[in-house]
Formats: sequence, structure tokens, C-alpha cells
Amino acid sequence: GRRIPGDRAPHRRKRHGQRSAGERLHERSPRRRASFVHLNCASLPEGVLESELFGHEKGAFTGAIRQRLGRFELANRGTLFLDEIGAADMRVQLRLLRVLQEREFERVGGAETLRVDVRVIAATNVNLREAVRKGTFREDLFYRLNVVPLKLPPLRQRQGDIPLLIEHFIRRLAAQHGCKIRGLDTAALNHLLAYPWPGNVRQLENALERMVLLANDNLLREEDVPEEIVHWQDEEESDLLPRDFKEARNSFERHFLCEALHRHRGVISQVAEEVGLSRKSLYAKLENLDIDYQHYRT
Repeated sequence: GRRIPGDRAPHRRKRHGQRSAGERLHERSPRRRASFVHLNCASLPEGVLESELFGHEKGAFTGAIRQRLGRFELANRGTLFLDEIGAADMRVQLRLLRVLQEREFERVGGAETLRVDVRVIAATNVNLREAVRKGTFREDLFYRLNVVPLKLPPLRQRQGDIPLLIEHFIRRLAAQHGCKIRGLDTAALNHLLAYPWPGNVRQLENALERMVLLANDNLLREEDVPEEIVHWQDEEESDLLPRDFKEARNSFERHFLCEALHRHRGVISQVAEEVGLSRKSLYAKLENLDIDYQHYRT
């Protein structure tokens, strides 16, 4: 097969000054002069991921009006960071296994075999061993990826990191939005420390961005903390005291499905598999409970 040249225009992820752990690994590696390419596998509609990873030829499918390079080609001689790898379907998993083992692939709709040299970093909030046991993730791909595993505990188990993250996010967000925020007071900090952060660091960042944008002072105060964070314990206690059976059932189902959506970042196929519903039934249930699953795709 043809070897892809490594001097294509870089396709780097722009993060406005914030670098991910994957980017930091890339910057400290021998591959740092080549591209770092990022792809969130859970952020794409089903059926699109294969084309994003491997590219496609003109006319490969409806709407393919020109040839398009995939992320593997763009990351040649560099690093490809695949976030939420557990969202990949079985077809994509099989193609990933081949390119990891053989370092070769074909674009969607193409016959030419292309060779690449890419280091892959994969991340997930899904228990892939459990997914292997359930048959939703290939065992051979799991072991191919699981060479140097790094497990990051949830934010609620790393409370000591929260003040450092707050300081970092406030400094970055204030510069990004042109705000003169110099920190937050003790009462606000205590609320942020007490909250369990089911959405982990992304949720903390989003909460702080809201606080920075809406602040009336150069110091974030208790009144700037979102209500759902201040009163989360009150909301949980009120959920335990529903007025009738229907309300109790809806409260339980809403909490149950929201937690599953958090774990799987809004990937409907994975949530449906975990909770034991068909995707059609899950969509209907989410609509009935007024839950926007797109909100969890962050």
C-alpha cells in the first residue's frame, strides 16, 4: 500500500490556552513536531465516525462531493487522541483493530491501501472490561489499546484538586472573556467543595464559566454559585418525599436516566444497552421526562 507523507498541513485542536493531558503527552514525545489530532467519538451521529477516522473518497456516499482525509491520515507521524472510545460501534472497532495491528487501512469507498505511523491515545468513562463482558466492545481491541493504562478517579474522589482547578479555570476564563476576576470567596469555595460533581472536570469548568460571565464583582461570591450546586442536597432530599406514586416513579426514572447519560456522555446506544431499553423506548422515555440527552454530549 501507499505510505502517506507526513508533511501535510497540521490539523491541531485549538483550545485557547488549555492543553489536555493527551496534548501534554504529545508535546513531550519524539512526535511533537507532527500533528496532534483530537476526536470525540461520542460527539458524532452514528455512522459518521468511520468516515471521520478513515476519510472517504468522492462519491462514497450521498453528500461525499469530494475526497476527505480522515483523522488517521492527518495524524500521520503524530498522535491521535480518541476521546470516548467506548462509543465506537463494532464495525469501527474492527477497523480500528486492523489499523492498530497492521498500520494500514482504506478510506470509505476506496480501494487503495494506505499506511500510517500514528500513536493512539484513547480515553473513556465507560468500564471497558464490563463492555467486553457484555459483548459491546471487542476484547482484542481492548487489549490492543490497554498497553499503558492511566486511571483518573472521579473529581469527587480528588477534592484536593478542586481549588487548583478552580484557580486555573478562573484565570483562563477571565482572560478568555475579558473579565477582571481575581478569585472567589470562602463561602463560594465551600459550596464547590461540597458538591459531588457527577459531570467531573467538564461540569466544574462549565459552572465556573457561568459564574465568571454573570459575576457583578471581581470576586466570585456565594450568590454567584449556580443554584443547583448550592441546593443539591435539598433537591435530593425533596426527591425522597414525592407527593404521589407517579411523581415518585418519574423522579426515580429521571435520576436513574440522568446518571446513565452522565456516565455515557449522552451516547444513546450505550445508555440503552446499560438500562435494558431499546433505543426507541429510551428516546420516548427521555421525551416524556423532558430530559435533553444532547446536554450530556460535552
